[in-house]
Formats: sequence, structure tokens, C-alpha cells
Amino acid sequence: MPYFEHSGVRLFYADYPPATGPRPGRLTLLLVHGLWGAAEGWIHQIPALRTRYRTMAVDLRGHGRSGAPPAGYDLGDHAEDLAALIRHAELAPVVVLAHSMGCSVSTVLAARHPTLVHALALIDPDYAGDPGEREWMSRLADDLEGPDADRIAQDLISDRFHTPATPEHLRTWHLLDVLARPAWLRARTFRHSAFGPSSLRFRPEAEPMLRRRRQPVLAFHRHPARAEVERSCLTRGHSRIVRLPHAGHYLHQERPDEINRTLMQWLAALPR
Repeated sequence: MPYFEHSGVRLFYADYPPATGPRPGRLTLLLVHGLWGAAEGWIHQIPALRTRYRTMAVDLRGHGRSGAPPAGYDLGDHAEDLAALIRHAELAPVVVLAHSMGCSVSTVLAARHPTLVHALALIDPDYAGDPGEREWMSRLADDLEGPDADRIAQDLISDRFHTPATPEHLRTWHLLDVLARPAWLRARTFRHSAFGPSSLRFRPEAEPMLRRRRQPVLAFHRHPARAEVERSCLTRGHSRIVRLPHAGHYLHQERPDEINRTLMQWLAALPR
């Protein structure tokens, strides 16, 4: 699998050609995981997508097999990494499929570099949250830097990301996987995602950036309030919001058939 270096950071990506061979005008997809995730989080989507499209899954800096520098974890840094990768791999204009924090990174990318991004498919975005949670998230950021960081990180996954309907094998995977990232990295990436200069975590900061997107958006939401913010900020036709209120945070892993079917139908009708 290939690597790409940008700003002194070695970034991993997995590149899958379409099973039926490349065709002129066919879409290319870039898959962007969320906080503390990695490319393998898309195992349910890659086989389906690559039947028709070139599909690339990346590990953001500090995640998976990519390098973990001591700094550079603002959402804007991640977005510039992706912009450089898109140019390097000649993907533009690409459809970005993203999850959680990856949705914020992809939104910054689409707003800053509109010619690189054709459309956005976003799964349970972490942006546009209730600003009343700032104090709680600040305490959580401090706790992730403390002596009980492993337990705090796992509790966050269990309490906020899982539901009673989350399959047990996914619960086990997520709780083990979060420990694959060192505590300092978990703390740093969390703090930047919530409070960094480019953060979209809270609604007042998110809305202006969401309105800057000029691409069609397919967004899967489990939070009604965030779905309504998304709806109010859509600027292009062929955009769609799908509500899944009883699912957990990892929608694409918990309900892969439903996500894949909706995604493939939307992509097939996407204006070129």
C-alpha cells in the first residue's frame, strides 16, 4: 500500500481501482475516518464502492499507519494534508465520504479548495453541536490528559457512541481500537477537534463554514438538532439528509447495508 509525504508527515492511503476498470467521467471517492479511527473503519464500504468507483481510504496524521508528529492537528492541517493527497494522486474533483471528525475536516477542505471536491457524503458529522457542551468538553479534554486517560477514552466510546442496538462485536472492536492510539495523541487530537482554530464542533463556529460549501451533500444524522442545522446550511441541489435517530455513532458499521444502498443510489444520480 502506498505512502505520501506532506509537510514532513508520512501519510498512509489504500488505493482500490474499480473492479470493472476505469472509465472516463467516473467518480473517484476519498474515504476519511473520524477521531481515533483509521482506514479499516471502512471495511463495509470499500468492497461495495470499488465495484464501480476508484476508492481511496486514508489514515489522517496521527492515526493508523500515518506518522504522528508532535504538532499539526488542527482541522485545517488535516484538510491541507488531504488537499495535497488529492493533487498528488490526481483525484480531483473527488467525492469525499467521511465519518465524525472526518466530516469537519472534509467540510474545511471543501470550503477552502472547492475545485478539489465534487461532493460530500457525511456520516454522523461531529460539527454543529450544542454550545452548551463547551464546559463539559473542556473538562473531558483535561481528563484525557490525566492518569485515567485510557478509561476516560473507553467510557466516552461506550457512553456517547454506542447504543443498546450496537452489536457486541463492534463494541469490543471500538474499545480495543481506541487503545491503539497513545494517550498523548488521543488527548491532542480531541482538544484540537473541539477547540482548535478551525474547529466546527459547536454550532456558532460551524454554520458559517457549512454555508461556504458549494458541493452537493448527502448527510446521515442521528441527532435531530444537528440535522436541522445541516438542512438550513445546504446550498446545492441533489443534497439530501437521512435521519437515523436510534443508531449509534458508527452508522456505517452498524447499518452497512442501509448506508451502502443509500450512498450508491445517491452517487449514481450525482450530477457530473
